[in-house]
This record gives sequence, structure tokens and C-alpha cells, in this order.
Amino acid sequence: MTNSDLHLLGIVLCGGQSKRMGRDKAELKTRSGMTFLDHAYQRLIECCGAVCLSGSNPRDTRYMRIADPPESYGPISGLYASLDFAMVQGYDAVVFTPVDTPFLTADDIGKLVDAFRADPGKVVCAVNESNETTSVEPLIAVYPLSFATIILHALRQSQYSLQRVLAAQAITRVPLSAIACRNINTPSDLQHFTDDE
Repeated sequence: MTNSDLHLLGIVLCGGQSKRMGRDKAELKTRSGMTFLDHAYQRLIECCGAVCLSGSNPRDTRYMRIADPPESYGPISGLYASLDFAMVQGYDAVVFTPVDTPFLTADDIGKLVDAFRADPGKVVCAVNESNETTSVEPLIAVYPLSFATIILHALRQSQYSLQRVLAAQAITRVPLSAIACRNINTPSDLQHFTDDE
């Protein structure tokens, strides 16, 4: 298998409870009328063979959902369930993006995928290029299936911080714009998004 033959699964992460927003962020809409979930699907399908959503809440949607485990510890649990699903289905890696990053584009995701193809043994994470700390964005990332073992070990050690788990790994960092990495978390954020769109 060559790097160009990598079979990638896209995952839209929809596991949050949206407490600050007060409603399901997957159902928020852009000015064009597209939901955040549909928007996230469209940008991933350009880079991946298939796209599913990950989350604990059932939704009335045409997309296949990978449920969080009954005992969930936040995003790390969704990543583990998705990697496990991808392994069973014969994928080589999983491309993750949150549902609430509507400024993230297919071109941004393509940069991550290109970096992964160059070194498919490593996790590839976005880095907010305007953030002086250069902290990684662990949910805007490409994970090889082998990372499932690392996550499982972390879970068994009651380590639920992806940032901390990734800090102990050799990863590839891909700078993206601050706007691409921006989350829409509150009604005020949403207002600014629709004003700026």
C-alpha cells in the first residue's frame, strides 16, 4: 500500500452537551441555511472515503453515528470509539473535526491529510498559528489506528486529557489560521459568525 492509497474515515465530533450555547450546535445554521453538521460533513467528504458523526446523543440525521461508550470521559472516549470502529471497517486512519468549527475548510483539512500521507505513523494536529503557546488542536487532527492502543492505556490510567496524552507523543503539527480553529460556543459567538460570514 502506498501513502496515496490510504483509506481515511472522516468523523464529525458532536459529543458536547452545548451547555453554553443552550441548544445542539450540530443544528445551528449558516446564512446559507446549511446546518453546522452538514457543513462539517461536506468539508470532510472531500478528503475522506466516508464520514460518520461521533456523539452520545441520537439525532434525526442521515449520517451514521458512532456512539460514545456508556461510560464516557469526554472527547477522548469519542476518539477511541471512532478509531475502534475504523479498525473494524478496514480504514487506515481517522480525520477528526469538531462540528462547531464552521470556518474550518476542506483546504485546511487537506493540509492535515497531506502531512499525514508524508508520515502516516504519526498523529497530525492543527496548531493555531496565532497562538504563541503553539498548543495543538487535538480535535482537528488525523490519527492513525495505532493510536487507539495509546488512548486505551490512557483511559485505564484515568488520564482523560488529550493534550496531555499527545504531549508525550511525537506528532506532526500543521499551522492553521486562528479563524479556522475557532469554535462557536455561545450565542454571542454565533452572532459574530453570521455577521462575519
